[in-house]
Amino acid sequence: MMQLYIGNKNYSSWSMRPWVLMKQADIAFDEVMVRFDAFTPNSLFKTTIAKLNPAAKVPVLVDGTLVVWDTLAIAETLAEKYPEKHLWPADAGERARARSLCAEMHSGFSALRNACPMNIEARLPEVGALLWRDNAGLRADVARLVTMWQSQLQ
Repeated sequence: MMQLYIGNKNYSSWSMRPWVLMKQADIAFDEVMVRFDAFTPNSLFKTTIAKLNPAAKVPVLVDGTLVVWDTLAIAETLAEKYPEKHLWPADAGERARARSLCAEMHSGFSALRNACPMNIEARLPEVGALLWRDNAGLRADVARLVTMWQSQLQ
């Protein structure tokens, strides 16, 4: 069975992405959560993940002798392995659009990422209000996200 090495899903959107994809698509895997202890080169987290992934980052998918890291690479690998799951649209144009949106989600929105690191459990409405008020880049990133996803729902 495949193993998906991830960090804490509360804090790691990178880990959450392939986990959600695999759960939603009902793809069997063993979840291996590697505890975030520190991110220094000699930390247990970095040394554990570096044995699988030269970039020493999560997520990492292990399928037998195949080791794949990076969320988009994992998604593409799963789409090839499980074509019956229809992880990408069948239409070439729609598939290209979906890949473009995923790539933008994957690499964009730096103001949002910098201002609002992932913490699903956090409840900080006062901090959020200040960030929203004071950060034009954050507002622009959120507006782009809303536009992106609304355009796909039409």
